[in-house]
Amino acid sequence: MEAPSRQPGHMPDVQPRTATALPPGGRRLLRLATPGFLICAAVAIGYGLWALYGSGSEVETLEMPGPGRGSSAVLGPILIEPGMNPLRAVLRAAHAPVGSTRLRYEIEMVDPAGRTVWIKRAALGSTDDEASIIWTTTGVAVFDVTTAGEHFVRVHFADRGMDDLREAKVELRRNVARVDARIPWGFGLACLIVGIVASHRRRWPYHPAEEGPRAAA
Repeated sequence: MEAPSRQPGHMPDVQPRTATALPPGGRRLLRLATPGFLICAAVAIGYGLWALYGSGSEVETLEMPGPGRGSSAVLGPILIEPGMNPLRAVLRAAHAPVGSTRLRYEIEMVDPAGRTVWIKRAALGSTDDEASIIWTTTGVAVFDVTTAGEHFVRVHFADRGMDDLREAKVELRRNVARVDARIPWGFGLACLIVGIVASHRRRWPYHPAEEGPRAAA
């Protein structure tokens, strides 16, 4: 059986290949993706911090006398009226962490009739705190009052754990901004869209350079 003959200088047809590449607009978006993501994240974080700790004005800061493990105190009175709504209570504390078990606390506000307005139970810091002293700022509660009157804040720190509590203050702020979850979620969605669009790839046809006929061997 005879083998098929080849004509001198004839090369088999080569199908055009395709290569993955970003279109010009995609390359520009890709360069903008990182700063765009950082800007969106910074705005969302900044808004959250401002709403939690920077909005409104200070009414009063109550310092707990002789803070420590197992300590309790009743702070006040604080005159609160509906024109201050909404209000936010913030706990500012300093402690020296020892071990991995953090010091737990309970903070409660009561109205002039002795009824509980709000109560918060949590722990200072986190289990991986390793510094010699940790300063914490914690939003405790956002609340409204319906009648004016003198309110009191009850603070209690548990006697369990080895943390050394150095300082504890309860700050009350008036006319604060309530955190609107739609704002950080909106900026987060914008970050996601920018990333998806910038990383989108299109297939562009790639044609190898045409070569002239090769000389026969």
